[in-house]
This record gives sequence, C-alpha cells and structure tokens, in this order.
Amino acid sequence: MEGLSTVDAKRELLQVLESERARIPVAGHLDIRSHLAHALLGTALCVVVLQIVNGVYLVSRGTPMQTRGIACLVEAGLLVVSLLVTWRVVARETRLEARELDGRLRAVARELRGWRGGYADLRLGPQPTVTTYAVRRDGAWRDVPTLLVANGDIVRLVAGDVAPCAMTECTTGIELAQGQQLKIDSPVLCWARSTPLQAHVEQIAQHHRRTGRSVLQNQMRVVARVIATRVLPFVAAAALASSVVIYGVVYKHRHMGVEAILGQTSLAVFPFACAALWPILWVAARTYASAGAVVLFDALQRSKTEYEDMADIDEFDVDALPPTKDVRVGVRDVVAHMRWLWKECDHRNLSRSSNLAETLGAITAICSIDKEGTIAEPLCTPEQIVVPDERDYAVLDLAEPDLAEPQSGFIADAGWQRFLPVLRPLALACAYDSGTCPAAPNSAHRRIRALRGPTATQTACLCRVARGVGFTASDLAQYKVERTAMVAAPKRAMSFAATVVRTNTGDAQNLHVLSDGNVELVLSACLDYFDGTRVCPLDDRTVAMYYALYLNALQQDLQCLAYAYRPLRLPPGARWPFDSSSKVPARVELRLDADESQDQIVDDGEFGSVDLPAHLTQAARLAQLRAKPRVSGTSGDVDYSHDMLAQLATEECLLRDAVTEQIFLGLITFTYEPKTDVCDFIEDLDIAGIRFVYFSASGGRQSKSFADRLGLETDWNTCILLSSADGAQDIGYVEDHDIKARLPRGIDNIRHHLRDVDDIPLQVSLFAECTPSATREMIEIFQENGEVVCCMGSALAANTPTFAVADLAVGIEPIPHFNRAKDVLLDHENDGSMSTPGALVTQYALGAALTCIPCPLFLQHDTSLYTLMQVISEARWMVGCMQQAALLLLLACVSLAVVNLIAAWCLLPPIPGFMLLWMLWIAVPMLSATLLFVPHDESIMSTMPLKNHAHMSDMLRFAIYAVVRMAPVVALTLVVYTTALQSLLPSASPLHALSSTFGRLDWLQLTQDQQWALLGAQTYAMIAFVFHSICVSSTMMHRTQTLVEFVPIRNVVWVCGSVVCLVLTFAFAALLLAFGRVHVDRVPWYTYAVAFAGPLVLLPLQEFCKMHDKKRWTRFQKLAKLEFKTKLGLHSPL
Repeated sequence: MEGLSTVDAKRELLQVLESERARIPVAGHLDIRSHLAHALLGTALCVVVLQIVNGVYLVSRGTPMQTRGIACLVEAGLLVVSLLVTWRVVARETRLEARELDGRLRAVARELRGWRGGYADLRLGPQPTVTTYAVRRDGAWRDVPTLLVANGDIVRLVAGDVAPCAMTECTTGIELAQGQQLKIDSPVLCWARSTPLQAHVEQIAQHHRRTGRSVLQNQMRVVARVIATRVLPFVAAAALASSVVIYGVVYKHRHMGVEAILGQTSLAVFPFACAALWPILWVAARTYASAGAVVLFDALQRSKTEYEDMADIDEFDVDALPPTKDVRVGVRDVVAHMRWLWKECDHRNLSRSSNLAETLGAITAICSIDKEGTIAEPLCTPEQIVVPDERDYAVLDLAEPDLAEPQSGFIADAGWQRFLPVLRPLALACAYDSGTCPAAPNSAHRRIRALRGPTATQTACLCRVARGVGFTASDLAQYKVERTAMVAAPKRAMSFAATVVRTNTGDAQNLHVLSDGNVELVLSACLDYFDGTRVCPLDDRTVAMYYALYLNALQQDLQCLAYAYRPLRLPPGARWPFDSSSKVPARVELRLDADESQDQIVDDGEFGSVDLPAHLTQAARLAQLRAKPRVSGTSGDVDYSHDMLAQLATEECLLRDAVTEQIFLGLITFTYEPKTDVCDFIEDLDIAGIRFVYFSASGGRQSKSFADRLGLETDWNTCILLSSADGAQDIGYVEDHDIKARLPRGIDNIRHHLRDVDDIPLQVSLFAECTPSATREMIEIFQENGEVVCCMGSALAANTPTFAVADLAVGIEPIPHFNRAKDVLLDHENDGSMSTPGALVTQYALGAALTCIPCPLFLQHDTSLYTLMQVISEARWMVGCMQQAALLLLLACVSLAVVNLIAAWCLLPPIPGFMLLWMLWIAVPMLSATLLFVPHDESIMSTMPLKNHAHMSDMLRFAIYAVVRMAPVVALTLVVYTTALQSLLPSASPLHALSSTFGRLDWLQLTQDQQWALLGAQTYAMIAFVFHSICVSSTMMHRTQTLVEFVPIRNVVWVCGSVVCLVLTFAFAALLLAFGRVHVDRVPWYTYAVAFAGPLVLLPLQEFCKMHDKKRWTRFQKLAKLEFKTKLGLHSPL
C-alpha cells in the first residue's frame, strides 16, 4: 500500500479549496443600505434639489446677474459628484472587505499549488497542540497535519487517535466516523474516505460571523443617529419656519420667496449635506490606523531586541507600565502600506473584515485556548526527582539551569549527594530514554523518538540529569543499544519505553533493561525497589505510597515518569539472539489481567488511605510472575540459559519476559512552565484593564495548578467548570468553600446565572473542562455582555471554529521553526507569511495557514506576547485620535449649520455653499487628519477600556460640552461677519440697523458693489472660522490633559498642517476677491481684534470643558477599575 503521492494529495486539496471557499460570506461594515446612510443620502439630495431650484431662479430672474445663482448650481454639482465618489469608494471598500477571506483561501491555494513537497521533521515528539497523523506519502511515512490529509490517503492510527475524517480499516473494512476514537491497542492502517479540509471550510462558514461594529463605530453611530434624528430635523424645521415667517412678515419683495425660503433653508442644512464625503475620510483614517498596527506588528516580530522597562519605571511598582521595544516605525512605511491597503484586498491581515485597528484598541479580554507552545513552553520541564529512601522516599527539587555556570549543581537541595547510588542508574536511564536534546540533536538517545506515546513527558530532555550525576559523553559511549521496545497494556492507555543496552567493554552477555513511562504500568512490572544500599521487596504499602504520590502530582498538573531497571545476565558467549540493527521499535503487550473488583484500600502512611488498583497489589504482581512460562535449564548465575533462549523463540516473547521483574528506581515529575514574559504579560494586562482568560481542557484542580503558575487567582470562586455534571472529568466543587459558593456548573447554566444571580462568570479568569463548543459559546457570552474578545491559540490545533467567533484571533506558532525543511532549498529569505510568494515550504506551515484562516495576526514561536500588548497600546492611542478627529468634524459641521441658521434669523444672507465646502471638505478635515499624528502617550495602557455596549449613555453631558466649546466659535464668526459686512457695504448702515437694511433690499437686484461687499464679509467669516477651528484643534490633542500638560507643538504634523491650512484659506480668499472691488481698508480694527483675540475666550472655555470631563473620566476610571479588580462575591462564599 503506497498511498497517494504529494501531487495527488495537492490536487485533491486544491479541488476542495476551489469548491468550498465561496461558502464563507462576509458582509461589509459600511452598510450603504442602513437608515443613517438613507438619511445622509436624503439630506444631500434634498439640498441638491433646493440648490438647483434656487440657482436656476437666481440666474433667470436676477438683475443684474446674481453670481450666487451660478454658485448654487456649482455647489449642487459638487454635492452630486461627492455622492457618486463616496458611493464608489464605499462600494469598493465593501467589495474588498467581502473578498478578504476568499483572497486568503486563494493565497493558501496558491501556496499549496507551489509547494514542492517539503516535509519537516518535528523532532519534538508528540505535542498536545500539534495535531498530526502518520500518512503514507510518496512511499514514505510522513507526519501530516490534519488539514492536509486527503481523500485516498493511507493513515496509520494508534490507540487513542481520533479519526480525522470518515475512514475504513484496510484489512477488516471496519468503518470509522469522523471524530471517532480508536480503541484497538495495536496500530491500524486506514483509508481516508473524505478530505478533512472540506469539513473544516464548512465549519468556518458555520461559525464565522462578521466582526461586530467596534466601540468607536458604535459611538459614532449613536452620535450620528442623534444628529440625524434630532439636530438635523430641528435645524431644517427652524430654518424653514423662520424663513416662511420672515418672508411673510418682513420681506416686501414677494418675488424673493424662492431664495428667502428654499435658498435659506438649503444653506442651513448644507453643512449636513457636506458630510456625504466623510465616509471616505473615515475609510482613509481606518486604513491608516490598520496600516500603522500591521507595520508595527511586523517590525516588532522582526526585531531581536528584548522588551525593557522605561528608565524611569520602578520594577517593584505594581502599577508600572508594561515594557516596550524601542522600535521606531516611520511614517513613510505606514503611508506606503496604507496606499497598498487602499487599493488591494488585504488577505494577509484581514484588516477590513476584522476592523483590525479599532478592535485591537478596544480589546477587553484576551482568551487563551491552548497551553503547550502558546502560553507555556512546548516541552515540559523536569521539576522534581523522587527516589526511594529506605522505607520512605526523598523529593529532590531540580535547580534552575544556570547558563553562566553549566557545571553548577542540578539539584537545589543541600546534601543530595548521599542519594548518588540510586541516582546513578536513574540518570543512566535518563541519558538513554530522553526523547530530544536541543543541545545535541544528533545524539544517540534520539533513536527511540518513534516509541513515544501521547504523553509529552517522554519527549523532554533529561540530559542535564545525567550530566549532573556525572555521566559524560565518554561514559555513555561505553554502552551500545541492542534493542528498543514500546511496552503497552491492552485496553489501557498505558505504555512505557524499554531500552536494552550492553557495555562495549567486558563480557557481551551483561545486558541492562532501562525503562521509563507510565507510573502505573511500570510499577506493575516491578517486584523490588533500590534505595541506594540494597534491593528491597516492593510491598503494597510502598506501591501505595508511590501511587498516591503519582495521583497527587496529577492533581497538581504535574506529569510523571517512572523509571525501572533490570540487569540481564546471559550465559558465556551468548549475545542478543535477535536482529539488533532494526530501527523499528518492537511492540510488546503486557497484560494486566487482575480483577479490578479486587482493588484494595491501603494506608500509605502519608496521604491516608489509597484505593490501590488490583493489578498493582503484590499478590497480582507475584501471580503474574508465576504465570510466566517456566523454562528448563535456568541457572542461578544467569537469567537466560542457552536452552531458555532457544525456547523463547520470538523476540516479543523474550522482551515480554525481560521487562518484568524490574527494580523500581524512582519518579521524575514534570511541569509545563509558562513561556518567557507570559506571567508579566498577564500581570500588565490587569493594569491595562484587559482580563486574561484561560480555557483549559483539564480538570479543575489541574487547571488551577497551572493557573497559579501563570499568576491567575486560584482562590475559591475563581474557576468555573464548563462541562455538565454528567460525564465530567472532575467530581466538581468538593471543597467547603466550593460548596458554599454559588458557581454555575456547565455552559448551559452560565446565561441563567448571569440573569438571575450575579456576573461572576464574566469576572472569572479560569474555565476548566472546556470543550471547543463550550469555549465558543462562552466567548459569545462575553461578547453579548459587551466584552471585545481576542482569542489566541495554537496554529496547528483544531481551533479554527473558535478563532472564527472571536472579535480578533491570533494564531501562535506552537513549535519553533516549523517552516524549515532540510530537503527544501529556499531561493529567498521569508518569514513564513503568505505575503511572500512561496513562503510556506513545509506541511506544518501549510497546515497552520489553513487553521489560521480567520486570524488577522500570527505570532511566531519566539515572539513575546508583549508584542501584542504594544500593538494594542498603539491601536488604543490611534483609536482615541480618530475619536477626537471625528469629534472636531462633527462640531464644525453643527457650528456652521448654527451660524447659517442665526444669520437667517438676523435677516442676513448665510455663508455660501462653496465656502462651506472649503471648510468642511478641506480645512477642517486637514486639521482633523493632523490629530492622527499626536505623539503616543504610554499612559494609555493604564486606563480602562470601554465595553461594547451602552454607548454614549451620558449624551446630555456631551451635548453641553459641544455647546460650550463651539458657542464662542459661532459667536465670533457672526461678529466678524456682521462687522465686516456693515463696513464693506457701499451705503454703510449702523451696526444695529444692518438687519433691517438687508431686510428692505431686493436680493434679486443686488448691485455688483453690494454683491462684492457681501462676498468679502463672508470671506472674513470663513477665515475667522478656520482660525478659531485651529485654536479648538489645539485643545483636542488629548481628551483630558491641559495645554500645559500636553503642549500642542509636540505634534509637528499639526503645526505644519495648521500653517498650511491657514495659508491655503488665505489663498482661497485672495482668489475669491481677486477680481472684485472689495475695500478691505474699510474693515474696522475691532473686526480684526475680535478675530485674533477670540482665543483668549475660546481656549479657557475649552480647558474648562476638558477639566470637567476629566473629573467625570477619572471617576469613571476609578469605578471601572474597582469593578474590574473587586470581584463581588469572589472571595466571599455565599
């Protein structure tokens, strides 16, 4: 059975990708069919119609020619053009957003098509977060990720493996359904009858949903809804009503009705019509923010420098800001990536469909759904050595490895040297039975990696134990491996590895069996133990002692390996009777036939009574010895005589006999240590108001043990089991405080608890016994309650559906360098990302690309999680800048509408539309854009983020702020307008009589001098408004800090932009007045004084509003931190 070739497998996978990728729909965030879009479109079209009617009427009836009529027609045309441009940009943006996931699938298909069959060797043994299968490809057995298994592949399954798809056993024809666990003890070969990738894409289509609107988008929608439903109707109704009343009461020229009613009303709502172009500004700002986040993220991953605290930070300060890398991202790089994002579909980072920058800036919870290789090291680390000590045992703590002094002691306990006699045989077993050794990748002890079962403890490197005891490379060279074997118990998930070695010097008949593996199975194969001085019988009390220690270690999330030893003496001249050159490990079954109903309760002396399994009792172990076939010719000086070797005709029989009657040497416990910076990262997340949530598949006690190493709270009321009471791994909340606490059990009870009891489930950082479906539902519960969830997990596990439901997903490389293959020569440097053609060169990289289809970000194995925090910090600041920029635009729009409304009430012509277009399309947007370049404030990561619900609940307060901040601008603009108009009119009237003077004029018969005087006064008003908008923008660099605390000139872009904006406005004004007869020398000094002295009134009012807002913001922050840190009921059982 040769199975498929790589070419055939690629063809099958590509066919699935092409047929299934269209099933993942993504709707755009910019909905042109929403009610707000209809309100904006309706307002703009109404203004266009009114302007056209007014313009045509003025052109046809005005004597002499009224240039206002031509301006009305031009303004209507510009509004129509803006609507078309906005519609095209929004439609293109929506189309590009909907194509992002499809583009990612196309990119993966392109990489798969160009894959040259590079298969990498994992070299780390089995990993819980790396799901692979042994597949027959190109005539050889390959480790292939689940998603690269194709229909027609031959897959080798071992006990405990889960079928990746519908399969058929090759010899018996037994059918296996997808997800069915193999119960057969021996390995079986199966035909794959379907392609797992097809079900994978179907799961993406089922679980993937459009990322909800961000906090900023929801805030802006609330504000826009208030303006569209309240402010706009009020302005329009007030303008129309006042125009009708003034036309009927004041104006004596009845033919002025069109301009007096329709023209005045259209100009009052004209600023709102100018907002038709603002969606383009929003797209540009969002694209710039996403480009900045992506460029910074890539730069941080490429940087090899360490994260360091700032110089003025006290390392013992619990509220100190998180460390950062001194990585500078140039504006040129960000703008270059922004240009690419503007034109292209971003299949690499999904910046549009994920709302990348806005979601990053609003994250309130980071959920980890994996442990090994993501937040913990991929290999477990030895923690303690347990060795026999007469009738008791001794626990020796291993010291932290000292890179500066590698020869320093490896055991932390003083006086450990007295245990050297028992440590030596155990260390020899460690030297030969370690699965990997990064320090010596080609060393001999890697030979039995193929033996390893599902436990990662047998892949941990224990060379330092051998070196610490004193074994050197020359010492190990004296031994030669004769045979390796995997010993397993039928129908039990137990195994241990056995290695038969002999010395290269002396008699070849002296062999040694070194075993390590499952504690229960190793103990069942032992009759004695060695305490360093003598070999003692392994009675029930001693076995119960070690068995209780083993169970207690499992409860503490520790992994255990038991070690045993047996010397084998062959007769003179005898050698290992079977072929020792085979590299395929032998498989041996060790039957445990004891009646489990005969379990015994044994008092081990320390842990109390222990329920000792029947097959571990001394009677059962002796019975197993007596059941061995008796062979004649056995001598007391040798274990196997020539006759006995002849009667043990098969290697399996000899090995089965050799691995029994062993001498127990001790235990080594292992633990998964958190990766570098992970504990500090979690601690700093707490300062930033981001909750770290760990979803564990283990039981409650094991999960608490690892959570304690992470630094999470593990007191009572801090862990919720998401499994139901039926079929649970853990018996539940059995401690006294657990019984008193009202914690929900099972994912089905979470929503009821939130509704009827309290919100403890939203404040807990640890969930145990989590299935993928329960994890997904809990994430959805978080989102329903306003949390913005970032999910991170292994890129080589079945995490895609969970990634799809999160607001933002981050795939993490669980093992180092999985994109490197020895048999593939790279023609270029690459980072393993799909942005580089031909970058995915191994099966693991392709599998990760398929798993991480919903993930905008991908972290390499050696990248610190602080990278994510620094990007979140930058995104938070950028989102705050976008908020201030949008606020400035909205305030300017409403202010100009109020200016025109008050001008109409004063019987004065409003500011014309082309000036409104200049201010709302060029001047104010330019000022708003400069707010995106405010220097980053590191203290942003010490503030609490807003939840994604109850947006703008204090709308009245913000409305009052808006009135106080912009009322001086409106007043100053009107004062400049009226004083300039009074002085520029040919027949100057007293200022108090200006309204009555214009009320008596026939606006259709204004002379050229009167028209130029009006244009000049309106130009002065435009310049005054732009100047005062610059002053207002100087106070919007920071929401709460004063001008003294945050000096505006720190923003160099704002300084340059303000100067350019003012210069361009003066140039535009000069162009307007260049061909007219405007006597600017008539404008009185107090007009200039009012304009330039305006900031003396304007700035204090801005600072007053910020001061009041700061008090409310500080109060909100304190309450939010109190709610975040003080978990009501969390430490007080009910």
